[in-house]
Amino acid sequence: MKIYFARHGRTNYNDLELCNADPSKDVHITPTGEEQAKTLAQRLKDVPIERIYVSELKRTQQTAAIVNKFHGAPIEIAPLLNDHRSGYEGKPATLLMEALDKAEDRWTARFNDGESIDDMRQRVAKFLDELKTKPYDTVLVVTSQWIIHAAVVIIQNISYEEAWKLEVQQGSCIRLEV
Repeated sequence: MKIYFARHGRTNYNDLELCNADPSKDVHITPTGEEQAKTLAQRLKDVPIERIYVSELKRTQQTAAIVNKFHGAPIEIAPLLNDHRSGYEGKPATLLMEALDKAEDRWTARFNDGESIDDMRQRVAKFLDELKTKPYDTVLVVTSQWIIHAAVVIIQNISYEEAWKLEVQQGSCIRLEV
């Protein structure tokens, strides 16, 4: 199965450099994010996408809806694809990064009742295990960069350190196979 992992378009929280994994917060793509999603849609318009998976977060759903104008594929909400619950909801991302830098093990550290990066990876592994049982040849997953990192760790069997170097720009994607 070919899986296109796309990062959602730029959001109002990206502009403010704030953490968000709570679907109830009003975090949405900006006009820049809409343009990024349109560019992604053009890039993927000839890919035979059979199904699109998104998180519960509005930004992934908005990005997917723009891309899907060329496909008309069913869109399924998968909570396992929600962004990293960092424990820094609504707080500056720099605080999370500082805490990770100070942690004894950045991959297993938990802050403020949040989940660790490894906890997040386990969620993504569960999603991928479920996805492998589906009859699709090509799917699109619209999510966040950290979820994409976790998928790369699992699918390519590489370390977090290696995957962390991968930067998927907002409104772009990578193709992986399982």
